[in-house]
Amino acid sequence: MSTPPWAQQPQQPGQPQQSFQPQAPEPPKKKSKAKTSAGVGCLGVVGIVVLAAVISAAGGGKSGSSTANSPAAAHADTGNSAKAAAPHSAAKKKTPQTVTYVVTGTGGADVQYGPAGSSVQGKVPMSVTKPLGNPQYYSITVQLQGGGHVTCQLKINDKVISQSTASGSYNIASCEISKDMYSDKWTDTNAG
Repeated sequence: MSTPPWAQQPQQPGQPQQSFQPQAPEPPKKKSKAKTSAGVGCLGVVGIVVLAAVISAAGGGKSGSSTANSPAAAHADTGNSAKAAAPHSAAKKKTPQTVTYVVTGTGGADVQYGPAGSSVQGKVPMSVTKPLGNPQYYSITVQLQGGGHVTCQLKINDKVISQSTASGSYNIASCEISKDMYSDKWTDTNAG
């Protein structure tokens, strides 16, 4: 908007005279709903395309069918992909592995058990479960005192790997397992 002639500053000497040109007031600007809707629609399409790219990347770039590549199908598949991925990620979680020392029998006996480099005292009967650590060797030694019979077992994740039995006076039941460094499996060290 231009300034009315009565509100203009007086002209300085030596400056060219400015002519007054009345101007019509500018009409107020109206927001175009078409532009706003088009902008939102464009952002929606871009969002769907980005979402489809993320889903494609998460699936290793594999596409199911030609309709799965359309933006509408990508948007519709979003919920199903998340649900399908949940059981897969849960399967990746490993349950902690355990070692279980078991001794059963009758009569008095001295019991020693534990991983390599340790010796814990126990009593007949016993069943002790511990988290499987990094030792490559676990053992149980049960020596009868005067008579009776005993059985020892070493289990990894409830699977018996080693078992031994002893009867009579001062006999020993011994269970030992070690981890094979090539196959990464637990084996009975007493077998063989």
